[in-house]
Amino acid sequence: MSRREDLKRRLAEKQAEKQKRRRLGWGLLLLILLLLLLLCSDCTCAPAPVEEPVAPPVPVEVEEPEPPPVPLPIRAPIERIDRPAFETEPLAPLPWLDAFRMQVAARSPRLAECFVGAERPGRLRWSGAVEPSKGRISQQAIEPVLVEDVLTSAQKDCVAGVLADPSYELPIEEGASTPTRVSLVVEF
Repeated sequence: MSRREDLKRRLAEKQAEKQKRRRLGWGLLLLILLLLLLLCSDCTCAPAPVEEPVAPPVPVEVEEPEPPPVPLPIRAPIERIDRPAFETEPLAPLPWLDAFRMQVAARSPRLAECFVGAERPGRLRWSGAVEPSKGRISQQAIEPVLVEDVLTSAQKDCVAGVLADPSYELPIEEGASTPTRVSLVVEF
């Protein structure tokens, strides 16, 4: 045999194998499709269930609810006991308070500088702990009296700085040196 004939024979064998594989592939695909159809089909091999006659509803006895328990009185009857009036001594006015108010009022030109360019006048409540012996202010709180009066943080800082520095010169009595909380309304 020649080489050419040998190559032709091999080529024919390869083509025969390819056709055999194709037929086998189509056969497997057909088998898979048949299995899927069998699985998906609705098998109604069992006889249809027999409908049984429906029994009429059984009457249910409705029990009367128990009446609610009688509520207990909210307050036990207790006799009123009159107690003596609790009398307290009125606090003595702070001797330095008028001098403090005058010194705050004297700072009004400096306070006015805090509100340059404000759209309209307003009021603010300023409170702080005043130490009368040294004239220092601590724990300051500044808030607008009306909701419409909005203060910027720069304005609050300016007011706090003006009202805290320099320290106040207050007339004090012996023994009265603890800080006292004072609240004032400042108009601008």
